[in-house]
Amino acid sequence: FQVERVNVTKGGDLSAGVFREADFPKVGKQAKSIEVPVTASKMEFRLLNVPTGSYGAAVFQDINRDKDLQTNFLGLPTEPIGFSNDARIRFGPPAFQDARFQVEENQDVIIKIILR
Repeated sequence: FQVERVNVTKGGDLSAGVFREADFPKVGKQAKSIEVPVTASKMEFRLLNVPTGSYGAAVFQDINRDKDLQTNFLGLPTEPIGFSNDARIRFGPPAFQDARFQVEENQDVIIKIILR
């Protein structure tokens, strides 16, 4: 993952996961996930041994480190979040097809995520 933050406060952790279509982007249903401390406005980190297949990725900055994406009364995120292919939130999470990418055997995939 290559993660860039846009108008985001420093601190907290980045929580990243890749999801199969049926589970995208349900918390706790990641095929693979990782949490890393936020150390810079642009960060890179790796998820290793992701099986071959189609995935959607989601990353959020867990500012208060409670392991939960904070939302407002409308259910919109109040902590920075981003998805693969820069898929956008409209009236809920983006569709899997908007965030979809392919992982092939023995291939490195670079996913750029912009947190908003």
